Amino acid sequence: MSSTNGRGRYLYIQTNDIREGRNAVLGYTRKDDGTLDPLPGNPFYTGGTGVNNDTHGKLGPNDNDTPLVISQDGMRLFTVNTHSNTIAVFDIRQDGSLQHVTGSPFSSQGVAPNSLSVRGTTLLVSNRNEDYHQMDALRGAAKASYVSFAIEANGALRAVSKIEVEKFNKPTQVLASSSFPNIAFGNDFQVDVDFDGEGTRSFLAGTEPRVQGQLHVFQVGPDSQLVERSLIQLPETNAGYKYKGMDGVPSMPLGIWTHPTEPLLYVGFVTRNELGVYRFTRDGEMSFLGSVSNSGQDICWILANKRGTRLYTVNNLPRSDKDDKAATVSTYDIAGERATKPVEISRLQLPHPGEWFINNRMFSQPGSTAFQCALNPEETILYVMCQRINQTSENTAEEGNILHSLKLDGQGIPSVAGSRHLSQDGVYFRSRPQGVATIDR
Repeated sequence: MSSTNGRGRYLYIQTNDIREGRNAVLGYTRKDDGTLDPLPGNPFYTGGTGVNNDTHGKLGPNDNDTPLVISQDGMRLFTVNTHSNTIAVFDIRQDGSLQHVTGSPFSSQGVAPNSLSVRGTTLLVSNRNEDYHQMDALRGAAKASYVSFAIEANGALRAVSKIEVEKFNKPTQVLASSSFPNIAFGNDFQVDVDFDGEGTRSFLAGTEPRVQGQLHVFQVGPDSQLVERSLIQLPETNAGYKYKGMDGVPSMPLGIWTHPTEPLLYVGFVTRNELGVYRFTRDGEMSFLGSVSNSGQDICWILANKRGTRLYTVNNLPRSDKDDKAATVSTYDIAGERATKPVEISRLQLPHPGEWFINNRMFSQPGSTAFQCALNPEETILYVMCQRINQTSENTAEEGNILHSLKLDGQGIPSVAGSRHLSQDGVYFRSRPQGVATIDR
């Protein structure tokens, strides 16, 4: 076991296994150089099934962040079973192994849970309701929702409140703020358009074409009660670069994160290639402070360090005008006054195994693209998850599910330290692993 001062240092991911009842969490011990050793007890089955996005990269079911989270005291791990509509809860033992709490997994009180946020004894869940293998629910039998749970002393989840999402909007993320724990945010993002008509690379999943997104502002009571304060539409900024493959789409959010100490919310303006900044009050009132450019394509997932000096964005696709060959990671300086006007100081292309394909939006893209990310507690390594995107039968290459380790220098700038191909750990190639979380015990 790799340890410091007798502590175990662990990392967890979710396999998102699409085979019935085979979804699992994989645990690793972390080394100083970012490399990982699998825990002897792997896999830790979640008691459910992952979401099967067996398409040519169609946007939707896998657009999410924080599907696996760890409690603030480091004692419990929570993760989603998206196709099974449940939440698994584990006790984390001292050796890093996982054990279900009594009653786990628990109903998510909705369809297709995809994001979690935990603060104290409250767990927040977003139910996306865009599982292409629960089509009746997607097409109107159910609504997407945000749900709050009270976490009992034994780890069991008790449902407290549910807010349904109207007009077929689809949540990607729920997030409790760091500065004001009574404030939380939700992020909706939906692109459901049949780009090629009667072709083979796209299809309309819902009842009519929809391209839409919005932000929710919630208050969370001491009793875990969730109350919606407002809905926010993104402003139409004057971006100089169109969203490739979807000309004329509105400004939409994908990826949210809060500053660790200041009441600031960072939002990925995915269709504008910009990073937006909002200020919020203890009562949930929001003020848009502006946006800054992002040098990547499809700014998606956002993460700030604990000191509030650096912010990282995962940019899902390569940008053609910069001759990118893979997804990128941007680093922003948010120290001091730059917290409200971040300055991009670095961009890094991630290693790519080589396979490209024509996606459902009818352009060529890499077969492995970046999704969630996490820092180690020491903030010396940034881990970035890449998923095998083309999950149709035409794709005979089994590679693409990769966990990259990026080493951060003294200025917080990343460079590639290593890449772990997750097939060696038993991740099924037709699944898209998701979620990254780290702890020291």
